[in-house]
Amino acid sequence: MSAADPDPADPFAAPRAAVEALLSASLKAPVRVTAAERVSEAGRRNLILRCAVAGARDDGPRRVIVKQVVMDGYDPDAVDSWDVRRFFGDWVGAEFLGEVAGESLHGPRFYGGDRARGLIVLEDLGEHHSLVEPLLEGDAAGAEQGLLALAGRLGAMHADTIGHDARFEAIARAVDPRSAGVAATCLRQANELREQADRVAGQLERLGSANVAGLADDVATICEAVAHPGPFLAYIHGDPCPDNVFYGGGRLRLIDFEFGCFGHALRDGAHARLQFPTCWCANRLPEAVLGRVEGTYRAELARGCPAAQDDRVYESALAAMAGYWLIESLGWLLERAIAEDAPWGIASTRSRILARLEVFVATASSGRLPALRGAAEALLETLQRRWPEALPLPLYPAFR
Repeated sequence: MSAADPDPADPFAAPRAAVEALLSASLKAPVRVTAAERVSEAGRRNLILRCAVAGARDDGPRRVIVKQVVMDGYDPDAVDSWDVRRFFGDWVGAEFLGEVAGESLHGPRFYGGDRARGLIVLEDLGEHHSLVEPLLEGDAAGAEQGLLALAGRLGAMHADTIGHDARFEAIARAVDPRSAGVAATCLRQANELREQADRVAGQLERLGSANVAGLADDVATICEAVAHPGPFLAYIHGDPCPDNVFYGGGRLRLIDFEFGCFGHALRDGAHARLQFPTCWCANRLPEAVLGRVEGTYRAELARGCPAAQDDRVYESALAAMAGYWLIESLGWLLERAIAEDAPWGIASTRSRILARLEVFVATASSGRLPALRGAAEALLETLQRRWPEALPLPLYPAFR
């Protein structure tokens, strides 16, 4: 049965037909999809299929993964749809990395996308194993090995994509003609951070925290780094958490590029230090392990970013992005945490906030962002008094 005449009795007939057409065009040979198995659970926002492929070249895939948006009334031109924007982000990131990084393979190979049907076709990496298992169920050596692999992959991805923002823009606009350029996106992110900082300031005032002189200047410094990353402008994942990787057989690939964009590399690079602030799986790392993880990341980044070799420049950039994640975390969590200590994944909201305040205070040493550091110290003291029952954020089980 041809791609133009799918079997109506097959629940996956439409995506199978689209996959056949996309793979045939990508591989420049007629391809058939002989079977499709649902991998994702019911109710997820994406339908994920594993498709068996026949007719491909000897070096072509025998199986592929299909990700399709699941939403009522999918419309690729719905500019305000969060699901559509995330789908486009995943598509653009996978296609861009596949083209720019070449054999580095920072993510799965990209075989094509169908804008009208809301699906993309990716390399099948096999059964999904992430870093969650080593961190929560493994031993210290195995967990550290995985974290070093993640750090190296992030640093290499950043190094390989620096200077390729024009190509990223071209791919993004081919997928979505209304896509904002890199400069406009960075400026929007800086403005969004400024709005988060204003919300945090309102919360601090309600807590009776003193207004620290110079705080607005430090926020402006961080926003400027977000708006104009300079030598640190690279493609970033945006959500490089332990479960957003494929890890097995000695290799690690990044997956799920829904929040990917060009921005400041150390927004990704500071994730481990800030206890993976976008992830449900947030615990602490031992200082020695964190030092080796960050050293691995920095060494890879420096291949494409010579500024990363300058201690003063690098440490100032790291402090700024630690400040970015502190403001983001407080903006997301502080108001909720004042009301109640709700759990999120494996850690409580209050434990996360206290831990990130402590990390930022330690990171912003040597006179970096002194006003924000002072505000963080004051808030930490206030919240420790208000939340005496809040437990310290624990080490990941592998390191206990």
